[in-house]
Amino acid sequence: MRTLTIDIGGTGLKMIPLDLRGEAIGERHRELTPTPRTPKDVIAVLETMVDRQEPFDRVSVGFPGVVVRGVVRTAPNLGTEDWSGFDLGNAITQMTDRPTRVVNDAELQGYGVIAGEGVEMVLTLGTGLGTALYTDGRLVPNLELGHHPLRKGKTYEELVSDAELARVGKKRWRKRVQRVFDTLAPIFNYDRLYVGGGNAKKLVDPLPPGVERFDNVSGMEGGVALWGDRTAKVAAP
Repeated sequence: MRTLTIDIGGTGLKMIPLDLRGEAIGERHRELTPTPRTPKDVIAVLETMVDRQEPFDRVSVGFPGVVVRGVVRTAPNLGTEDWSGFDLGNAITQMTDRPTRVVNDAELQGYGVIAGEGVEMVLTLGTGLGTALYTDGRLVPNLELGHHPLRKGKTYEELVSDAELARVGKKRWRKRVQRVFDTLAPIFNYDRLYVGGGNAKKLVDPLPPGVERFDNVSGMEGGVALWGDRTAKVAAP
């Protein structure tokens, strides 16, 4: 049973094939997210990428927004209203002729890295800020914490986004990320906080106690867990 895991981002589109243990059985492929970033354009690029893949049996998709039963509700970092109400799960199923499951991108990546014990939180630092929360391996769905105000009327995402990193520089950006850590710790009292996304590598060690960095490939291993396979590290309920 092979799972093709797809990560749709505001900057890049990535996919990798995984075996039942969540381990890569091929190379990770990446293409730039097209402009405009409409469903039609994104699906077209994904189709060309899928055509280069080895055979697979099912598809898992991480999407940067709220997704309910495969249907997109929000897509703030894709910059188009065309996504609202778009049945992404059905579109990918028709394109690949394989069963498909779609969740928020941070939620998918979290399944690839959490231990499944206690309260665990995931942050992804990229175009925006993705968040996911788990209790004993069970997901609390659609936690869009990035859009909650953090400081002076600005949201978490507005303060630590990729655009702000470019504007204020690494030093100030790192202080803002630390503010995020300091704010979340006494609210959620998590046992472990995992930080990933393309900009996680710009943080400097040592990270605060209880905070652990993960890479994109590790996060995409969560695509297997979405199907409830007990051979995966943590299986989604």
